Amino acid sequence: MSSSSSQTFLDTVLDALVDPVLMTDADGVVTGANAAAIDRLGAGKYVGVALAEQASRGEVLSEQGTRLGWSEHPVALALATRQPVTRTVIVAPPAAFPTRFRMTTVPLESDGRLIGTMSVLHPPASVAATVAAVASDSDLSDRAARLEAIVNLVSDAVFVVDRDGRLLYHNAVGARLLGLPQNVTLDERARRLQVRDADGGMVGPEDFPSMRALAGETMAGVPLLITDPAGETRHVVTGAHPLRRSDGEIYAAVVTMKDTTDEVRAREELEAARENAEEANHLKDQFIAALSHELRTPLQPILGWTEVLRRHGSLDAITTQALEAIRRNIRQQVRLVDDLLDLSRIVHGKLALRFESFDLREQVRAAVEPFEEAAALRRVRLTLTLPPEPVMMWGDGARIQQIVTNLISNAVKFTPAGGQIAAQLVAGDTQALIEVEDSGEGIAPEELAVIFEPFRQGGASRRRGGLGIGLDLVKRLTELHGGAVEAVSEGHGYGARFSVRLPLRFGRTTPPSAAVPVARRLLRREILVIEDNPDTREVLKFMLEAEGAHVETADSGQEGIRLARASRPSVILCDIGLPDVDGLEVARRIRRVAALDGSRLIALTGYGQPEDVQHALDAGFEAHLTKPINLDQLLELLAGS
Repeated sequence: MSSSSSQTFLDTVLDALVDPVLMTDADGVVTGANAAAIDRLGAGKYVGVALAEQASRGEVLSEQGTRLGWSEHPVALALATRQPVTRTVIVAPPAAFPTRFRMTTVPLESDGRLIGTMSVLHPPASVAATVAAVASDSDLSDRAARLEAIVNLVSDAVFVVDRDGRLLYHNAVGARLLGLPQNVTLDERARRLQVRDADGGMVGPEDFPSMRALAGETMAGVPLLITDPAGETRHVVTGAHPLRRSDGEIYAAVVTMKDTTDEVRAREELEAARENAEEANHLKDQFIAALSHELRTPLQPILGWTEVLRRHGSLDAITTQALEAIRRNIRQQVRLVDDLLDLSRIVHGKLALRFESFDLREQVRAAVEPFEEAAALRRVRLTLTLPPEPVMMWGDGARIQQIVTNLISNAVKFTPAGGQIAAQLVAGDTQALIEVEDSGEGIAPEELAVIFEPFRQGGASRRRGGLGIGLDLVKRLTELHGGAVEAVSEGHGYGARFSVRLPLRFGRTTPPSAAVPVARRLLRREILVIEDNPDTREVLKFMLEAEGAHVETADSGQEGIRLARASRPSVILCDIGLPDVDGLEVARRIRRVAALDGSRLIALTGYGQPEDVQHALDAGFEAHLTKPINLDQLLELLAGS
């Protein structure tokens, strides 16, 4: 091979390689770089520049990220020792992201005289196994010998074929990749392989990279799948370049292949893991929604008949006490279900806060007052201290009330008879502080460190019951408002103090006016209840008729549609989970009946996820109530009809 042909051959192979290659003279001045080095390292501007100067500017760092002095640079070490040097370095060119490489540098000699170095920079996971082929006393004065050294050092497979597809040369990586025996043409070996493109389509011999390059085409970064006769498939990224004589005639081709099987499989495994995680999350959401429905549905008749007895029964003291206990425990059960659903929504980024301006005092008071009776029954003194003036805040008032409710609920649960719970709201200029302090069981230091993590329960929590999600929900809801929560305790037996700090972002400086009381009677109102659960159906009928309404009931979707068309009620309360035609379809069919345009459609269901509400509104419902509802809530909604 002539000197010029050898140089062309060398340049073509270097530019086909994926890994950056740098050449220097004996003084460490860069004399050449391949295309990968120019593209990835900006090495074009270093040609003619001493690497010592680059090192002095801090553009080459050690594996630990500290500046690498010139004396520790792989090129300097190879020049000084005349031995191959391999080190991990971080290349940090100006205005570019630092990249970690495994840099292998070998000294180049000619007739025993040091003439320079050659360096190959591999990604850490693809370092060539050996540089033994490039001995320090190798005679590299011949360009073919230099080519031999380079292609055996890089991590790509390199093949050179003649016009007939005969294999003129392959490096060690290429032999391992394709299992090449001696005296075989690349075309012959390729015909024994099954070659497919990235879409899985078969690649015929005429479209092999080598044949396309021999036809004058240049290829780069083409992904292929190669399956050998034993059935093993490898993913490769290929490139191919024609080699031309001085007159332009193509006499050979260079083909490079980079084995990307491990990278592709890692991506596939990561994608499969992501899909599995998404499916698991979807199944979990479905389970939580179904669990919510199953837990809420039986609570509706319990709460409903309790309300009926309270409002219309002649009760003695014991019965009244029993009914209040039932109501308290129903509310607690509902809170547990709500907390579980809210935590799931927050984790998935689906909880939407409804921001408005409100008086923070009212939300704190509304959270604390329902526990006064429970605290009194446990002989625990519960006090609440509020500022005399309004504390206006911009946020979701219902969620703030939920925060305080969880803290008070915990305090009541863990404070023994004779203990005290003090809740207070303190307002500053830009921040409000809500504190709940109790004289209860306290928190051990090891439990305090993880107290806000989900499903964490200390010994006391396990004895008292609960799901271990309340405090995690407190923390997440507080942070969604831009605040912070802290727990302090001296240990078991010393009580605990929880502090919630919230920013005061004023929506308006005056509190909202008091709401006008709504009419509570439903005299002569025509109401249709569509509900398949007989207990819920009957208690709703009784409650509404006691308020003066005329109520019809249906136990299925089809029956409900028939009655709606016949009686044209002013209000239709409809369950979603009906056995024949679900409530969403019932709403859609009713909305198509012109005579029912004036009827109000209200969904009453155990499904309460945000998407459930949206599905109901999209189907034609004007409101969505989640079971169990109390009579006051329903009457307030119906008052405007």
